[in-house]
Amino acid sequence: MTARAVFQSIHTWSGLTLGLLIAVLGLSGSALVFRADIEWWQLRDWREVSPAASRLSLDNVIAIGAAQIPQKEVVRVMLPHALTDSVEVVLQKRRPRSLKDADLVSVFVDPYRGTVLGQRARAAGWLWKLQDFHYALFFGDPGLKINGVAAGILLLLAISGPLLWWPGWRRRHSAFRVRRRPNSAMWRDLHALSGVAACVALALISATALYYAYRTTATAAITLVSGTSGVAPPRLSTATINLAAAGTDALIAAANRAVPLALLDELRPSRNADAPAVISFRMPGDAVFGRHRLFLDPATASVLRIDRYDALPTGARLLANMAPWHYGSFGGRVTQWLWFVAGLLPAGLFASGAWLWLRRR
Repeated sequence: MTARAVFQSIHTWSGLTLGLLIAVLGLSGSALVFRADIEWWQLRDWREVSPAASRLSLDNVIAIGAAQIPQKEVVRVMLPHALTDSVEVVLQKRRPRSLKDADLVSVFVDPYRGTVLGQRARAAGWLWKLQDFHYALFFGDPGLKINGVAAGILLLLAISGPLLWWPGWRRRHSAFRVRRRPNSAMWRDLHALSGVAACVALALISATALYYAYRTTATAAITLVSGTSGVAPPRLSTATINLAAAGTDALIAAANRAVPLALLDELRPSRNADAPAVISFRMPGDAVFGRHRLFLDPATASVLRIDRYDALPTGARLLANMAPWHYGSFGGRVTQWLWFVAGLLPAGLFASGAWLWLRRR
């Protein structure tokens, strides 16, 4: 059996065995590419406020949000960018067993009047159900591992497809043609060309899905290959651990002084005695949320460290890219739309591939 025949068998039977699951995951993934936009639209009445003459301190706004569910703790504060933005305070169960067990709730507060505009459980609604299906087939860790197998199959298809498509250098002129007759030739050409056009996107999507399915093993592999790993956050000095907190407004002011051109996105308050507060930010031209981080001492509001994405070790940059590569946000709207289309393609590729196989049979 020739190498091409081996690749053909792998490609055909991989697609036929798990192609339908991959197609459904691709369709759900296309919708999730724009999850942030859909959620913003769903909650638009709570996200926008009318500016007033004076504004409450951020500490007061956070306290109002936290008071809605006293048994939970504040884990994130989504910082407003415009005068018309409300403040989103994210609460979770204390000491959860897992992210799913955290029972996250977003509380939206008017920063001028101190009124609660609304609150919503993160794990609710059709979008969450779609996310749960896409991530783990509603089946927890076993479903996540099944998705990992599907991701491995998709990676094989993305690699083997271009190898089968390329006709060789001497016949390169025929590589991009679409024959109109017979119908089987036309559909084979369309199947091959659409797969080749999306192979890079599908390979990135499948590789990052493998990371999420087998995170511990994948992280170890990235560390081994790159020679570097993720960067641990700094620890607080013992001299400041027991001091009173400086306040959220002081942390924001310190961050603005440290990175004056940055757009501050999210504050994660210190939740342990020796842990710093963390502010995620973007620089002008950045499309990705949360890759730059600034660590502050919650007692003195002094900057402990600034982690700029472009200055991180290779392993840390690879780990930071997993979500942007999976959902296509790394290049802004252009790559999001490309990823949206790429997510639709597996359904067409499975249908056309199965039809061609049955026709040959």
